Parts: sequence; C-alpha cells; structure tokens
Amino acid sequence: MRGSYLVVIVIVAIGTYLMRFLPMRFKGTVGNIVKSSNFLKHSSTAIVSALFLTSLVSFPTKLGEILTSLLALVLVFLSYRKWRNLGISIMVGIVSHFSFNILLR
Repeated sequence: MRGSYLVVIVIVAIGTYLMRFLPMRFKGTVGNIVKSSNFLKHSSTAIVSALFLTSLVSFPTKLGEILTSLLALVLVFLSYRKWRNLGISIMVGIVSHFSFNILLR
C-alpha cells in the first residue's frame, strides 16, 4: 500500500512539472500556444488546489488531524506575512505540523 502512495506522488509531481515546463519550452512555436499555455497554467493551479484539499481533509475525518493541519497552515501564513519568503514559510509549516502531531499523540 505504501508503494502505491509513492507512485501516485511521483505521477502527480511529473504532471505538475510538465504543466509548468511545457509552456516555457514551446513558447512562440505554435500559433495556438496562448490557449494551451492558459489551459496549462489553470490546470496546474487546479492540481495544486486539489492536492491541498485532499491533504487537509481525509476520510474518515479525525478532528485532531484537521486541527494539526489548520494550526500549521496558520503558522505558514503568519511566517510568510512576516518574512515574505516562501521557502521559510514551507519549512515553518513542515516543522510545526510535525511538532503538533507529536504533541497531540
């Protein structure tokens, strides 16, 4: 079962990368690239949003897990507002999510 999660993560990562890479690679070579680029831009945003929602809420719903995720998300938001650095904010989110998981168990 764990291996299937890894396969799904790799497939989504490759798909997300290609959606961001292809518009840059073929920029200006095809007359219809504006429509394709627009589609790829919005579809990659949709994939990231879907991944966010599915990672935030899982079934069966456990209140402790949702609370942990929401607290970590608030800390990510606050750290981004303070430092305006996405990398630092992601690290704050990872560390805080891990810490809250340890504390709530």
